[in-house]
Amino acid sequence: MRSLVAALAAALILAAPSVATAACPGADPCPYSTAGVIGQRAEGVLRFPQASAVGPDGSVYVGDQLSHTVQVFSPDGTFLREIGVAGSGPGQLSAVGGVAVAADGSVYVVDGADRIDRFAADGSLLNSWGSSGSAPGQFHFGAGGGNDSGAGGGIAIGPDGSVYVADTRNDRIQRFAADGTSPVVIVAPGRLSRPQGLTVSGSRLIVADDVHHRLAIFNTGGTFITTVGTGEGNQPGQLQNPYDVAADPSGRLYVADNSNHRVVRYGPAPGYTYRARWGAFGSGPGQLQFPRGISVDATGRTFVADPGGNRIDVFDVGGTSLGSFGSSGRAAGQFIQPMGTAADAGGTRAVADSINGRIVLLNPDGSVAAMFGAPAPGPTLLPDPVGVAFDSSGLLYVVDQDRSRVLVFDRAGKIIRTIGSRGTGPGKLLSPSALAVSPGGTVYVADTGNGRIVRFSALGTHLGSFGQFRAIRGIAVSPDGSRVYGADAATNKITVSTATGGDVAEMGGTGSKLGQLRSPAGVATDAAGNLWVADRGNDRVQEFTPDGTPVTAFGERGIGAGQFIQPVGIAVDCRGVVTVGDSDNNRVQQFQAATAGACAPLPAVQNPPDPILYNQPAPPPPELTVNPTRTTNLFGIRQFPLRVNCDLPCKVAVVVKLAPRAGKKRPSVSLSFAPQSLPAGKTVTVRPRLSAAGVRTLRKAMGSRRALVANVRVTATTTDSAPTVVTRRVNVTG
Repeated sequence: MRSLVAALAAALILAAPSVATAACPGADPCPYSTAGVIGQRAEGVLRFPQASAVGPDGSVYVGDQLSHTVQVFSPDGTFLREIGVAGSGPGQLSAVGGVAVAADGSVYVVDGADRIDRFAADGSLLNSWGSSGSAPGQFHFGAGGGNDSGAGGGIAIGPDGSVYVADTRNDRIQRFAADGTSPVVIVAPGRLSRPQGLTVSGSRLIVADDVHHRLAIFNTGGTFITTVGTGEGNQPGQLQNPYDVAADPSGRLYVADNSNHRVVRYGPAPGYTYRARWGAFGSGPGQLQFPRGISVDATGRTFVADPGGNRIDVFDVGGTSLGSFGSSGRAAGQFIQPMGTAADAGGTRAVADSINGRIVLLNPDGSVAAMFGAPAPGPTLLPDPVGVAFDSSGLLYVVDQDRSRVLVFDRAGKIIRTIGSRGTGPGKLLSPSALAVSPGGTVYVADTGNGRIVRFSALGTHLGSFGQFRAIRGIAVSPDGSRVYGADAATNKITVSTATGGDVAEMGGTGSKLGQLRSPAGVATDAAGNLWVADRGNDRVQEFTPDGTPVTAFGERGIGAGQFIQPVGIAVDCRGVVTVGDSDNNRVQQFQAATAGACAPLPAVQNPPDPILYNQPAPPPPELTVNPTRTTNLFGIRQFPLRVNCDLPCKVAVVVKLAPRAGKKRPSVSLSFAPQSLPAGKTVTVRPRLSAAGVRTLRKAMGSRRALVANVRVTATTTDSAPTVVTRRVNVTG
């Protein structure tokens, strides 16, 4: 995986000390004096791009799975616009699984919510269709969950405007009219296993048959014709979990060969002969990490959705890398579904960057101070970090929901202990969501799966548990440690308890008025003891006094500054800055809104040593063919032409030595040849040259004889695999 970019992606947005109402969505009067955004929602930042398509004007449409949008780029990679935002309503997207563009510019999107959304060329919603199920017109795509669990579904448009949909988890293909009406199951379950991408080429429908490791070819009515691919594997012509397929105007097929980290090219119908491959695991030019989407333009350029690299890789028809575009949601200062937030006594903030599998630590000015953990793909200490908290000494406590435990880091990112383990008994945790640390060092964990709060000592000793929660998502402790606040997303209430679990009070209640809540998530206290709540379902932040009286609320659903989509984490630092994990907008926002306290000096946080990243074996060496095209009158033409084909983009070095076949004197003469780069799958004639001096040497030794032998050695080298050497002994004449 590429190293993390060091620069912060979004600078703070500072306002005047008194902010106008228009600048404070959802609030009047405005409760904060300054505000800032860290990270970009989309705007060319890619988060597990899953699909690509080329529009009529050559623009490239990218189905960006976890930015919950389709991002549109010019052919040279310049970001142009976005279509759709995160959500479940009309025109809103969850995990994007596929995208196609019709001749009129309308855009069809496969949504992980088991529906198809159709947008006009300007991005306005035309209509949606589908629901979860297995009846005609229903879908089961699979919602996706990052690099290791891509969103399902594929979509293609036929020449007549018909829409073909790969209904992945239902193992079938459906066809619709352009507006989504007239659903027909044209390939029933039984023929395919987890079909993914698909394309239409003439009268043929080509489907990436993922689990069968092949392409399945049908006519557009669904009648089976043949399969393409020589079985599961990484050898030339084989496939391993093909995720998408595209066809160029000549009918050649290009396959996103997911688990082989490459593109495979086959010839056109009827034979679909294997021709070429390119790509290997990595983040360098021309390398790929789990490619999942592919499209091709009229010139034969392929655009490959590279979710592991968070970019679009561009190749010519021969596999030569033409560059890449899109910036990474794994870069420093970017986030993928940020969850919990916390602040230490000195004002450093921690953000649980959940899908990236890391904790991002922010300086007071919003710049990145350090990062603990490693983004996927690759080994990570934190498969699913969702909650964070600091103790008074600056140690960082992290909830890993996937492994149901708490990890404790020192200021240099070293794990010094773990607390808890998966289970339901005393001291066990099940899918915990958040945690807090009291001034005295007691650790309180929101044990969501077990419906309780669990108490531990700073060293991890179990101290007991309390509460009966239906869906506890947030937890906070008052500045004096006497009160514990638990946010229940199911009851829409905040439960107030003593430090040992005694009942004190409740606040909140279902609704959207001031003081009411919908699916509350993170909670935090400020220096004055006021409680701040990430009111997730209402897309806002609320403040309460310690006794539960509502003070203020700000925010509303949206993508602008001060707007939120499903905020989860919240923290208040010693400077009175409220930091919010704006989860579905993939960013963090901060507001100067709370009562400031006294900041305490702490050791600076530091980056831990770089992790050893995931790697894979080198791909098979190039498949090389060598055939002479002329074997007579070499003295006359003074060259030995060879037809050479390499199935990878390669560089060939050719050594040819000519010698008499018989006679007492058999001098050997070398032909000259400069190494030459070859495109993948294209047969090229190379011409080693015989010098005039070489001709004289051979003629002097041979007299009137002309029988020669050519000893040929061709070596093909590539960037990522071992070389291939082909030797030939060919009888020729001078």
